[in-house]
Amino acid sequence: MGFIGGDLRESFIGRIKGADPAHLLAVPVDVGKHSAAALVCDFWGEIVAPPFVFELNERGFQDFAVIIARAEAEREAGWVRVGLEQAGHYHRPLQARLETHGLDVTLFNPAQVKANRDQDLLRSLKSDATDLAAMAELLIRGKGRLSDSGDEAIAIQGALAAHRRRKVRARTALKNQVHANLDLVFPGLSGCFHRIMHTRVGRLLIDEGLTPQRVRRLGPERLRRFCFKRGVVLQRAKAQQIVEAAATAFALNEALSGVHARMLAADVGLLSRLDQEISWAEGELAEVLPRTPARVLVTLPLVATVRASNYGGAVGDISRFRTAGQVYRLSGLVPKLYESAGKTRTGARISREGKVELREAIIDLGEALRQGHPDFARYAAEMRARGKHTGVVRCASGQRANRVAFAMMREQQPFDPTRW
Repeated sequence: MGFIGGDLRESFIGRIKGADPAHLLAVPVDVGKHSAAALVCDFWGEIVAPPFVFELNERGFQDFAVIIARAEAEREAGWVRVGLEQAGHYHRPLQARLETHGLDVTLFNPAQVKANRDQDLLRSLKSDATDLAAMAELLIRGKGRLSDSGDEAIAIQGALAAHRRRKVRARTALKNQVHANLDLVFPGLSGCFHRIMHTRVGRLLIDEGLTPQRVRRLGPERLRRFCFKRGVVLQRAKAQQIVEAAATAFALNEALSGVHARMLAADVGLLSRLDQEISWAEGELAEVLPRTPARVLVTLPLVATVRASNYGGAVGDISRFRTAGQVYRLSGLVPKLYESAGKTRTGARISREGKVELREAIIDLGEALRQGHPDFARYAAEMRARGKHTGVVRCASGQRANRVAFAMMREQQPFDPTRW
């Protein structure tokens, strides 16, 4: 009939069924920046080793390992379950060290720990001890997500995809700042281009810090020669348009304009470095992708290295999931649901209780297939015709794309339009 809690609960019960709770140990670990707190208790909740602190280095880990080994020997433990609260990136080195030591590691979302602490009416009494107690209860109840850092190639893929995602976000924010300074240095220049930062002429004019006064002095022909000497061809009509924009542009006083010009040049230099970082990350992703299950996703329409890597890195080990619905649930894209006394209230909003990077990867995959495959395009058009707004259409397209991608990765079969 199955278990409440699904596959994870079934796996957990398989480990503890018939065992004496006194021989099962829970080890919650609250990770900080330089040190961590931990305790050891059995599955009855009896404390075996009271809360202690150890440094997050090899010496500290050896102290931790001695305490765990002593508790194992004292209780003749058949299973030691270690729980880590995810703390940004601080928990990851310890997680890797625990796994190499042969311990089973479970991860907790901080919101999950907080909610469990709140159930004991300790909302305003947060301490390391109360957090450890909350995590211990979650471990004993079989809660938490199993670590998915086993496959090295998948772990590298996830790290590179996250690195690229952070750099892309930083580049987007920096581009907004570049446009703000450009509008102060040369008002109206960006209106001469559809996307000024994506054209060689636009980037050259920004790099050189040309002001309306300089462009007016140059005129169309000298401006064209100016660009040509720097390896960029500027068409006569575009040169005329730029000079006309300079002739009618507002101008700040020279001192203030000069300051913004220097800031603009600095931001453009930083933008170039971010472009290089993103290109490097994409090159590394292209190298690692063939060694991961996500390699088959590049056979999907409009899906190349980046989209395939984003999805593969966010999903992790595909064998952890039995169905595509479990992956979709992990992304937090499922709609909110409230049910009580036989009455159900649903909304158009998604739960957002899941991995942000997986949510973004699924939506992006759905957008690619909507643009590149006629069946997906027709499905999206039918939903819009029924009055569904853009967010619902994107989520629905993502759900279909997720089912296809999950099946392809699980079976390692390339995309077949007649089958999928």
